[in-house]
Formats: sequence, C-alpha cells, structure tokens
Amino acid sequence: MSATNLRYGYLIYSVDLEVDGQKFLTASRLPLVDIMYTLSLSVHDLSSDGAAEIDFTENSYMIRLRLQEGKVKFTPSLGAGPEAPECALANYVAAVQEFVTSGISHLVGKYPDIANNQVMSEMRGLAGM
Repeated sequence: MSATNLRYGYLIYSVDLEVDGQKFLTASRLPLVDIMYTLSLSVHDLSSDGAAEIDFTENSYMIRLRLQEGKVKFTPSLGAGPEAPECALANYVAAVQEFVTSGISHLVGKYPDIANNQVMSEMRGLAGM
C-alpha cells in the first residue's frame, strides 16, 4: 500500500491527545496514520522553524503552533479563548512521541506488514525517535 493511501484512506480511529492537561483532538475520528504523521511533522517543524501546523485533511480546521520561550502556543483556526493554550516544548515532544509509538504498536499488532511501510520510519524520524 502506498504511503499516501495509508495516510489518508484507511485506519480511521477515535483519537485523544492530551498535553499538560490541555486536550487536543479529543474523541476525533481521524485517519490514524495521517494524524500521527502530522504530529510528527509538527515536532520536526517546531524544532527547525519555531512554528508548525496541524491540519486535517477531512476539513479546513487547523491548529497553529508557535514556539515562544521554550513553550508551544496553540492557536486553532476556529478561534481560541482569551488566552492561547500552551505547554512546554519538551512535554509536547514527549506526548507526540508516546502517541506515535503507541499508534505504531497498535497498528503493527493488528497489521504486521505495516511495519515495513516507508511512512512508519518517516514518522519516527520526524518525531525524533
């Protein structure tokens, strides 16, 4: 299966991600590989550029991330409250790495051949694993 098909066309799961008490993606049904890849890319982009985006292929919703004084500030495209949620960069990276590791373990347990797909190693590299 191509990396593109694997990312966008299959394996829809309910997804929950929480960092420092901030809930993101709670109970969202998303293509699991795509959101793991996007989160991994956000870790890479924050480290290299100081900014990143988490976008959702199934709609126009987006979460913008900005690194400021060692903290990641989150701004959703649909507006935020009076103050943008934030967390320490190290905590965000750890949460994404744990999420990606758990997701890959789950998928490989159900679909062993998926371990050989190129997108799995790309995600690990982007997330700094």
